[in-house]
Amino acid sequence: MARSDTRYSVYPAPKAIEVVGNTAPALNQAIECWAALLTRAAADNEKTLSQGEWIYQIEATIGLKEWSFLAHALRDRPFDPDYANPGDLLATAVEDAHRFEPSLTYKFFVTGTEFVNIPKEADADVTRLVGTLRKLDYAHAWAVIVTVQWFWEHHEESIDIKKDPWWTLAFRRQKHQKYSGNKHRAATKDQRKEGKRRNRKTPS
Repeated sequence: MARSDTRYSVYPAPKAIEVVGNTAPALNQAIECWAALLTRAAADNEKTLSQGEWIYQIEATIGLKEWSFLAHALRDRPFDPDYANPGDLLATAVEDAHRFEPSLTYKFFVTGTEFVNIPKEADADVTRLVGTLRKLDYAHAWAVIVTVQWFWEHHEESIDIKKDPWWTLAFRRQKHQKYSGNKHRAATKDQRKEGKRRNRKTPS
């Protein structure tokens, strides 16, 4: 994996250091291994979870926008990496969100016709989503958590929770590359300005 010149500060728990080591190469390796595992899991999740079902007959997407609903159901929720079955925590969070704030569910439920019993259909979609989440293993559940956390860290960057495919790896990579490119151009511009100031002759 190509190395970045950017430096980051990390503060792992002591018990994590006991396992992966406390040197920079060891920490880099641990981060890259976890990122590789999350990448595969996130790619799987793109196929497992959806934003509704496309119906060709009516040329519309109907059903529960699962990623949008998950983003709100999991917002600001703490998750402990030591918990062995995070999929259960995701499922419980979704159940609670639907139980205590059903209007949130209906907000992200789309129907292509007015002749649909939205509460009944939404209940069925939430039940299916809960079942899916409970079956997720550790890596796939954490891939969902990390994806949602990424969204809330970047949602003010003109990202539409319903329309943009923010849960996909391609979307996040594109955003990162754009940010890195802008940051590099800004740094280069500052360096040019600094160089001009240094080369400017001092009046005698």
